Amino acid sequence: MRKCLAIALWGLCQAVAPQAGARPAAAAAEDPAAAVIRCVRARADRDGFSGIVSIAKRGRAADLLAFGRTAGEGSPAIAAETRFNLASASKMFTAVAVAQLVDSGKVRLDDPIGRFVEGLTPEAAAVTIRQLLTHSSGLGNFFAPQNLAAMMRARTASDLLPLIASDKPAFPPGSRVSYSNSGFALLGVMIERMSGRSYGDYLRDRVFKPAGMRSTGLDPKPLATLAVGMTSARPGQGPRPGGARPGPAAGSPGPLHPAPGATEGFGSPAGGLFGTAGDMHRFLRAVSDHRLASPAMTSAMTSAQVEVAPAGPAGPALAYGLGFGVGAFEGHRWFGHNGGNLGANVEVAAFPDDGWSIVILANRDPPAATELFRYARALIASPRPGDCPQG
Repeated sequence: MRKCLAIALWGLCQAVAPQAGARPAAAAAEDPAAAVIRCVRARADRDGFSGIVSIAKRGRAADLLAFGRTAGEGSPAIAAETRFNLASASKMFTAVAVAQLVDSGKVRLDDPIGRFVEGLTPEAAAVTIRQLLTHSSGLGNFFAPQNLAAMMRARTASDLLPLIASDKPAFPPGSRVSYSNSGFALLGVMIERMSGRSYGDYLRDRVFKPAGMRSTGLDPKPLATLAVGMTSARPGQGPRPGGARPGPAAGSPGPLHPAPGATEGFGSPAGGLFGTAGDMHRFLRAVSDHRLASPAMTSAMTSAQVEVAPAGPAGPALAYGLGFGVGAFEGHRWFGHNGGNLGANVEVAAFPDDGWSIVILANRDPPAATELFRYARALIASPRPGDCPQG
C-alpha cells in the first residue's frame, strides 16, 4: 500500500539523515536559517537545479534563491516573480474550497458525490466527499495520453466530466487508499455546481484574494513570467500522476524539450495551476492562520485521516489528511503537498510547530525539486553549523 500515495508524497515522507560534517567553532553562532540557505545554494549549484528555492522562518523575511532559465538556452533567467506549474500541489486549493463549502453548511464530508454531480455511474455516485479528499474512493486517473487533447481544451472543471463520467471504483470505497486525480476533478465539478461559478473564478475570489496570492491561477499566460516545463521524456510519453519520474532511466537523461501542453493547458482541480513561491508561502500562512477555513476544518485538512503506509525500514509513516499530505519528520510535524509531471516538480511544506515553510519549484522532471527538498528538510530538522553535509 505504500506505493499508492508514494507517487504524491514521496518527497515529503522519506527520511533523510544528514551526513557528518565538520563544525568549526567560528560557525557556531551562524543564524540557522542563513546556514540552511547557504548549504542549499551550494547543493542547487552543484546539481544544476532550475527553479526557485524559498525557505521562510517565522519572524524573518523569506529567503528566495533563483536558478536557471525559464525555458531553454537564451530564455530569461528565473526570478522571484516567475510562475511555475504547481502540479498536484494544486490539490490543496481544491481541498480548501471544499472545506469552505462544508463550513457554509452546503456540503457534508460524508455526503455522496452523486448528490451534487449528475451523470456518474451508480458506483461512483455513491462515493463520499471524504473518500474523494482522502484518495480512498477507488476512482482512477484521467491524466492519460489519450485524454491530452481534451485536457488542453478544458477551461472549467465541468469540461473534464466526460473524461471521468463512466468511471467505477476499482475497489470498495473506503477500503484502501489509491491516489486519484479523477476524484479531485469530481470535487472541482461539485465546487462549480454548488457555487454557481467556475472553479477558477471561485479560487480567485475565495482562496487566492483572501490569502494575498497575486500571481496564482489556472492560466499559463502571461508567458513572459512562465517557467516553461522542460522534460527529458521520450516523444509521445504521456503525463504521469503525482511525482513519478517520467523520463528515461535515472542517470541517463535525454535532451530537454518543452513538455506537451506546457504553455497551452489550463490547471484543473486535480493539479497544474500556476503560481509563484511567494504565493505558496502566503497560502501556507493563510491556512495556518485559519483565514481560509474554520479551525475545525483546517485541523481536519492538516491532520492524518488515512494511513497510506506504516513506518518501517523504507521510511516513516505515510498519511494523508483532507487534500493535504501530513506527517512528521524526525519529530517535526508538517503539512503540505508535492507533485510532479512532465517538466514540473514541486515541494510545498509547512512545519507549523517550528515556524518553517519550504517551497521548491522546478521546471524540470521529478525528482529535481524533491531531492533538494529532502536536503533542505534534513538541515532544518538537524541544524549543523559549519560545513554543509554532502549526502
